[in-house]
Amino acid sequence: MKTKFKLIISVLAILILFTISCTKTKIAEKAEWKGEIEYENGVKVVKNPAEPVYGKILFDLEEDLSIGREDDDNYMFYQPRKIDTDDQGNIYILERGNHRIQKFDLNGQYLQTIGQKGQGPGEFERPYSFFLDKNKNIYVTEGRKIQVFNSEGEFLRSIPISYFTTNFSITPDENIFAVASITKEEARNRAVIKMDPKGKIIKTIAEFPDIKPVSRKGKEGSISVFSVSHSYNPSLYFSQSANDKLIYAYSSEYSLFQINLEGNIELIIKKEEPYHSISQKEKGKIYEGFSDLEERWPKGVIKEAVQFPPHRPFFSRIITDDRGRIYVRRIEPVHEEDETVEFDIFSKDGYYLYKTNLPFTPEIIKNGYFYDLNISEETGEVKIKRFKIKNWEQIELQDFFQ
Repeated sequence: MKTKFKLIISVLAILILFTISCTKTKIAEKAEWKGEIEYENGVKVVKNPAEPVYGKILFDLEEDLSIGREDDDNYMFYQPRKIDTDDQGNIYILERGNHRIQKFDLNGQYLQTIGQKGQGPGEFERPYSFFLDKNKNIYVTEGRKIQVFNSEGEFLRSIPISYFTTNFSITPDENIFAVASITKEEARNRAVIKMDPKGKIIKTIAEFPDIKPVSRKGKEGSISVFSVSHSYNPSLYFSQSANDKLIYAYSSEYSLFQINLEGNIELIIKKEEPYHSISQKEKGKIYEGFSDLEERWPKGVIKEAVQFPPHRPFFSRIITDDRGRIYVRRIEPVHEEDETVEFDIFSKDGYYLYKTNLPFTPEIIKNGYFYDLNISEETGEVKIKRFKIKNWEQIELQDFFQ
């Protein structure tokens, strides 16, 4: 009887696997990718057409968690910079204004506070970002140092670094990949760099121009420096993908670069996309955003400091989910008011799968959930929200390029 039962289970399992395989095969037969594969200096280049394989996808979202209230200091957030989750679903929130990281369980219950205001070991003045490694160690960057805490929130060590860094990640062998601000003879650049565990630069992987500051001579030979940033400035973006791959891209071109742990480019992802010149209407809208500086800054500085590139950037954010898919947030004209955010979605192998519109920009995409850092325009109240993607299986099933 047991043998017969085992046989029935085995047959059912084979039938289920066969059904899934056939379904994926049918989807693959219906879909046709119309791009090209080329190789440049031995590196694979995936050239995508303007339209995705599957067209547009609409995510069916259901809010299932909200963290944040004003009657408890542990749940009241001030100037949050980043959120992330660990393998148990615990949620970490870095607050630049409160000089701390708050940790909550997967049900939103407060667990602990990591760090506090100060200048000593394990204390923060203006923390900028953080990274959770596979051992649940917490790396926090501010200024020119990275502080390291263990999974219990205890301070371990501080790593001095040469440049101010924004986004960064830690490899299994504790090397550091980061986006750094580098100044060379009055020129400011943004670079993707690789550092060893002690913060020494091993390699500069890519370097791009940053916003050029404007200077004015003041009284007694003093020099004042002015700089402004706006949504049409090209920027360098960086994200860690699945399987310890890293993605970087400079938004003046629609090209994404995947690098390995050695810092070498393994894959280039491109998408057919026309350049869009910046109209006078768009420039006027951006100038309006800095009108409050006219009374405080010297005459003519704003016009000089608000610099425009030859064309509008293509994107303003790169996010990767836990399956390695890449979500590219597109730039929309500043004078067009749209309540949704448009994304292009690529497989981890670089194929353009979908386009979509979302009501917000997710901070994290993991295990079929979007995590949103929500700030009320009316009250300024901050809430961390988690949304279940009810049709997540659809994107899982159609991602046949994996």
